[in-house]
Amino acid sequence: MAKLIAGIDYSPASVRALEALIPIRKATKQSIALYHAYQLPKGLPFLSAHVIEDMEMEAEKATQQKLRRFLHDTFPPADIQRVKIITQRDFLTDGLFRHLETGKYILLAMGARGETETEKAAIGFHARHFIRHSPIPVLITFPQTQVRWKRLLIAYHPNFHSPIGKRLLRLLTQKLVPSVAGVALLPPTPAIEKIHKKIRQQLTHGADYQPVVWESVHLVRLLLETSRSYEADVIAYFSDPMHILPAMRSIPESEIDSQAAWLFFPSPNKADSQDNGNDSLS
Repeated sequence: MAKLIAGIDYSPASVRALEALIPIRKATKQSIALYHAYQLPKGLPFLSAHVIEDMEMEAEKATQQKLRRFLHDTFPPADIQRVKIITQRDFLTDGLFRHLETGKYILLAMGARGETETEKAAIGFHARHFIRHSPIPVLITFPQTQVRWKRLLIAYHPNFHSPIGKRLLRLLTQKLVPSVAGVALLPPTPAIEKIHKKIRQQLTHGADYQPVVWESVHLVRLLLETSRSYEADVIAYFSDPMHILPAMRSIPESEIDSQAAWLFFPSPNKADSQDNGNDSLS
């Protein structure tokens, strides 16, 4: 059976991520897996093998206990049925990807920024990395996000292809989401340029005219304002995330923190570039 998976680092944003998956689990009868990656202290090569082995066993046990305690302290028993705990000594980007590549999961949910991330971007490094490279859709939540799945705002680009994204959208709208609003992300065309030319001709000579662009910070803010207007709690971004990820990195966290969650979809046509710490177009 396909599953839902949440990356948990105990941050408020990751709590919101798990909260967002619970209604999906109830509506679709899917199970939820919680994933947490941890590290051992540095300097272990200088210890004996059996000491390292004992430390690994103790760390695994302590991490399991901490995650279970977090789960039971944060959520009522009715909400944590069919939840599996996965803890792993690994780097987050490596360990979690190995689970995603098994094909068992249909949706990854994670907080926009982890507790240990010092970067002040609205979406941190790990979230950006998974948005760009995850083989399954990624739901990004913020510390003040409240995802009740009352309405989706779908930002749709006609040239973006994501079969798994379309399947997830059908599942959500058939089983859970009662209302959908749509924004067509129109690519520049000669017809649109002709309209802008006509608008310019109507203006007083010398007026500064700027066409509204469907990219960068302008697009992010336009979608946020539209989601507020339609009372959507999730923005389903059915387009290449690289059109807006650099902008979301530059937007202050306070501007997006209490807004809608973002649902990004993978495309089988995109190049699988390596993450080098920046968000430049490849």
